[in-house]
Amino acid sequence: MKHKHIIINTLSLLSLIIYSQKSSAQFFEDSQAPLSQKWYKIETKNFQLIFPEEMKSKAPTLADQVNRSLRTTSRNYKITPRKIPFIIHNTNLQTNGFVQLSPRKSELYSTAGAEPDNQTWLPNLILHESRHVSQFDKLTGKLRAPFFEQLALAYYGLTVPSWYFEGDATLTETIYSEGGRGRLPAFEMPIKANFQSNHNYSFNKYLLGSYKDIVPSYYTIGYLMTSTLKSELPSNYEADLFSELNKKPLYPYNINRVLKKKIGGNSAYLYNKTIANLDAIWNKKTSDYQYQKYTEINKKNNNYYSSNLLPKHKNGLIYFIKQNPQKTNAIYTYDVATNTENRLVKTGIQLTPHFDVNSNYILWDELHKDPRFNKRTYSVINIMNLKTGKINQLSKQTRYYSPIFSPLDETIACVEVDLSNDSYLTLISLKNNSIIKRIKIGNAEQLQHPAFNSQGDKIIGIRLSQYGTALCEIDLNNNKITNLTPWGNQQYERPQYLPGMKIITKANFNGIDNIYSIDLISGKKQLLTKAQFGAFNPFYDKDTRQLFFNDYQYNGYKIAQTPIDTAFDIAPETDYFSHYYATALTKDSVKNIASVSVDTSQHYQIVPYRGLGRTFNFHSLSLSSSNFESFDNFKPGVFWLSNNILNTTQIALGYEYDTDIRKGVYSAELTYNKYLPKFSLRYENRGQIAAASIPNKPDSSIRFDWREHYISSQISIPLSFYRRDYVYSTGFNLATAYLRRYDLSRTDVKNFNYETAFPLTYQLYLNRNARMASMDLYPRWGQNFSVTYRHTPFENNAKGEILSARTVFYLPGFMSNHGFQIRLSAQTGSGIYQYINDIPLVSGFSYYKYEKIKNTVLVNYRFPIAYPDLGLGSLAYIKRVKGGIFADYQNIYKHREISPKSFGAYLSLDFNAFRYPLPDFEFVVKGTYINDNTATQRVVPTFSLNYTY
Repeated sequence: MKHKHIIINTLSLLSLIIYSQKSSAQFFEDSQAPLSQKWYKIETKNFQLIFPEEMKSKAPTLADQVNRSLRTTSRNYKITPRKIPFIIHNTNLQTNGFVQLSPRKSELYSTAGAEPDNQTWLPNLILHESRHVSQFDKLTGKLRAPFFEQLALAYYGLTVPSWYFEGDATLTETIYSEGGRGRLPAFEMPIKANFQSNHNYSFNKYLLGSYKDIVPSYYTIGYLMTSTLKSELPSNYEADLFSELNKKPLYPYNINRVLKKKIGGNSAYLYNKTIANLDAIWNKKTSDYQYQKYTEINKKNNNYYSSNLLPKHKNGLIYFIKQNPQKTNAIYTYDVATNTENRLVKTGIQLTPHFDVNSNYILWDELHKDPRFNKRTYSVINIMNLKTGKINQLSKQTRYYSPIFSPLDETIACVEVDLSNDSYLTLISLKNNSIIKRIKIGNAEQLQHPAFNSQGDKIIGIRLSQYGTALCEIDLNNNKITNLTPWGNQQYERPQYLPGMKIITKANFNGIDNIYSIDLISGKKQLLTKAQFGAFNPFYDKDTRQLFFNDYQYNGYKIAQTPIDTAFDIAPETDYFSHYYATALTKDSVKNIASVSVDTSQHYQIVPYRGLGRTFNFHSLSLSSSNFESFDNFKPGVFWLSNNILNTTQIALGYEYDTDIRKGVYSAELTYNKYLPKFSLRYENRGQIAAASIPNKPDSSIRFDWREHYISSQISIPLSFYRRDYVYSTGFNLATAYLRRYDLSRTDVKNFNYETAFPLTYQLYLNRNARMASMDLYPRWGQNFSVTYRHTPFENNAKGEILSARTVFYLPGFMSNHGFQIRLSAQTGSGIYQYINDIPLVSGFSYYKYEKIKNTVLVNYRFPIAYPDLGLGSLAYIKRVKGGIFADYQNIYKHREISPKSFGAYLSLDFNAFRYPLPDFEFVVKGTYINDNTATQRVVPTFSLNYTY
């Protein structure tokens, strides 16, 4: 019998759908440094230091610091860490660092920002990340490359809770240095304010966060909890703790089992014990502290926390930056006389909140990014004319922080950090944006928070070096830099000149952050504020002789003021800070070892970083070739993964089994991301099945199968950038493929297509979306366009083409954080593409009679319902409840009544599971009504579980 009419569903080859770039967090960091960077390395037996050319002069010092930190932080765990690469990135201005497995490495962003600290940035970061190296190796040291690093990561993530691994590292940076976050009163201040304001949040809330309330991250609560452990358990308890964890690696909530054995309770018990200890210390320490209650200026009855930062009194108005979860950051004005608040301008992304204002202009710094290489960012200066509202960008592709106006002429001063990590005070002319002068602060030193004197010839600022911190003065006439205070580990903020020989600054001399005056002649310090929890961001208004500042409360930083003449003496021995790390410090047996100076006479050889080891780095066998970014159409299999440590080359070799058709798939994929375009090449050898209809027997068919070689490739140019309150992305994609079939199971199949050669797909997209506040469900405004064209120019028997367009618009809803999404899509196809759908389909598409799709429209409205912060024991923690309604339209040119083809509503929960901060889960219940007479089912309920990293 001959089978002449064949139905083969193999058009998937021709449907090379390329979706627009979209922003989403990833569990595995995979961005690239700019192509222009030249890399060098230092090799030792314990580590490999990889760094850009500009850091060559500082590399030996950094190598000493890495060597010392690895040696120090590993002794508690009684191990010698295996050799690991440390990569120094100098082009990213965001202060960050991490250690990861799969592949095993540490990446350190070297540039310190404007965030105040009590010591220099990079040595402290190296100390913190070195502790993570020891943690990883102690628990997972036997699970190594080239096969088991991803397994090690999974085991570590399931075994060691986030509060422990970050808390332990934060405690380490505190007790093994003279700085560290644990020595800062501001670090524990939010927890102190919450509990002393009778907002006693749960352990789940501190661990997993909240949309509506201020809760510090698990770094803070983890630091406090590990301090309790280190204070109460034997010295160097960490090694024994991890050994106990390894004894029963598959035990559920393994950390709780070990904690019960060590301290008699689980992690929640440890949290409650820590809070009880802190409460007793806080009450004892501050029993004689007579704080002042300040009247909040511009008080609003907000449902959620809100901060009004950096108050400045100018032109009869108070200027400030507003931060809250409902809106993105913006500069506002407040008129005291009329009690009115007005938004002046949105700031865009800032590394640290900052602005300055004079009679005519307001200026601020803003973070920009390289459109292609995400590891390169910039900090530029924007200026707005207060009379006309016109905004200009004064600089491009610069590294400027904290710009301020000169009081005398059209000059601004700012902090500049170059690629060698050297800090400068840079003066810029507003007339032509040219640089007037650059004053280098010192080798490996930082400058923060500059401020002019009234004459405009001197600047005060914060100086950070290996000796700690100090207030300094820069004479602009002779470029001389003079320390105004001795070196120490004080966390200064925003110093300013007062009339006479006095200055003001935020400091914590008595263990609580407050505003102080310092007499430059006598050195006498006086309190100008006595805030209950902390006072920050001072601004002295010489016209009213008032001191404006931020008074911290449990629900944000509030604007307050006090006369500058109100001052309180402080006793030298006064100390209201908890110093919760102190007991752990005295018990640590390696503190003295850590204090020993490094042998700087050691010679390190610097050589270019190149070779095959820079390209190939096989590290893991995995069940997923996509790092578990999606479980859609998941097929069981195994893949051997290679990722080089600079994130430019990824390779995946694997086998998977398609359980639906019971066929195996062998694959090899290469992705190369070094250059402006990204390249990918994939090969598959896979089995397929199909069915052929039998002539004169329309209800009968015969199944047959075959195997095929499938090669696909793609070139993409993804670009994205920030401009004030908007995020832009644009790009172009080109894809093609080649398919060759063989081993057909039946010889009597006619018209079988053995080859499909190089169908082409092109895509161009452009997106512009407003930045989203943390409570937003959609951007308030957004326009997204994508055009895709596919055709088969090299085929004679399988001709066809399809052109499709997709647009998505976002509009604000009827209330805060509500939003509309309007999606319009259209397509036209011919030949082999005439039945291919290259646009989103309506909900319930498979439940009614098929018709050829020309266009679809979705109108979607989403809104938050509640923020319960509800913990279901250790099973789940619900942070947000959302709702929505939608209407789907299809082929609206045909249906004059313009009625929706389907419509419905949905309810979803945002939650975390098993006390893991990641991934974030969303459970969705959706009900769809099919508005079509041919529907096989009118009401279609669906349930889905989504996750994001």
